[in-house]
Amino acid sequence: MTPRSQVVAVAAILVVAGIVDFVQRIHVPRSPATRASDVDMLAMPDEPLSLASARERLQSWFPAQQPDAQELLGDAQDQGQVADTPDRADIGGWHFVLRGVFEAGQPFAVLDIRASAGGAPEQHRVSAGDSIKGVSVERITGHRVSLSDGKDVIELALFIDAEDEMAAAKEQR
Repeated sequence: MTPRSQVVAVAAILVVAGIVDFVQRIHVPRSPATRASDVDMLAMPDEPLSLASARERLQSWFPAQQPDAQELLGDAQDQGQVADTPDRADIGGWHFVLRGVFEAGQPFAVLDIRASAGGAPEQHRVSAGDSIKGVSVERITGHRVSLSDGKDVIELALFIDAEDEMAAAKEQR
């Protein structure tokens, strides 16, 4: 065998090995039937999960990395750190869920709104001063939105900041 034919044979073997490697490790077939997965998928819940339920699911997914959910919840309750969910509240017969606050240009917020009695949520984009479903948007600042129905004022927040006066007020209760 000549050196040239040896090089061609080695190149052919490397090309075949590359094709086999690609098909076995990287290639994703177009047919959904051949892409079947053996991983059990959980259905997305219709309603948001409670904190205890979410911690329980995380513990089942990552048992070595998560402490006991009841232990964490009990410690947080002892320290007075368990507060109402800051991004959702009922006011004026409506259930509001804060989905986002955007500050580019004139600030606006995206809210999911549904009747407190139930029903399908509607998504609305609101700015400060807007009135929707009899509830007015008082102000939008940073990660918070203040809503008022004339007699009650609620504040929705995307997250609770430890330096935030809202968090300090809840700790004083």
